[in-house]
Amino acid sequence: MQQEKDNQTPQEDANISAEELSNIKKELEVDASGIPVLEDESIESLNQHKIPHYLVDVYNWAYVKPKNIDLLDRPIVYHTILFAQGWKLMRAYLEEFSPTDRVLQVAHVYGNVVRLLAEKVAKNGSLDIIDVVPHQLKRAAIKLKGVEGEENIDMWLQDASEPYHKQYDTIGIYFLLHEVPDPLKKRIIENALKVIDESNGKVVFIDYYNPSFYNPVRQILRFINYTLEPFANAMWNREIKDFITKNKASKYNWKQTTYFGGVYQKVVVSKKSAEELGETEEESAK
Repeated sequence: MQQEKDNQTPQEDANISAEELSNIKKELEVDASGIPVLEDESIESLNQHKIPHYLVDVYNWAYVKPKNIDLLDRPIVYHTILFAQGWKLMRAYLEEFSPTDRVLQVAHVYGNVVRLLAEKVAKNGSLDIIDVVPHQLKRAAIKLKGVEGEENIDMWLQDASEPYHKQYDTIGIYFLLHEVPDPLKKRIIENALKVIDESNGKVVFIDYYNPSFYNPVRQILRFINYTLEPFANAMWNREIKDFITKNKASKYNWKQTTYFGGVYQKVVVSKKSAEELGETEEESAK
């Protein structure tokens, strides 16, 4: 009798249906870090992991293919594509975070950004990281290994255009908006604004802006936008606050700083106080 029982398949022994067994196998397709495994780059695999179609169609070569991600995710690449402005932009970004902040980093960033951010906030605050591509989170996990306060770091697969379900002191969105279609820009901005702390929360954007007419980089970027970055031109033509409705934007303060002759911008968004909102309503009534 014992031999008969040992010869039974797991499905027969537990009376699990084929569909249930398939679902269990999918749930188990994770590595030691708990991040789903992307074993191949087929359309079927990408669809299974709910990677957006625009990302597959436009940025598969840069942000989806695991081998390419490993090749491109290097500090030298990061600093080269930013025309040697990478350190300045990282410093401008990191100065907006306090060591005790509850932080959400929206999407993994190539280079050392997430490591430096974690070193600043993980020990006394917390850091959550979301990304829609499994291998991007794997890269983040590698960089964050051994960071002091590692137990206060969490990451999971999520499309940035989907609602966030926790409240944060500071949300960082670093060179993401120019890579998504305009309707998703709107949703990403609104999602972040909904979950910042009522009293002192803020959202920090670093992204491209509108290079001055005489900036030699302007024509280079125009060519790159035409060939590789089809969603980036919108950043030249609109302020970040213009991607959401005027009524919603008026409830926040938008502080902008530009860099490198207008090529880049930092925008820090915080909720207006009751007094400021009252002044805004009075101005609208005039």
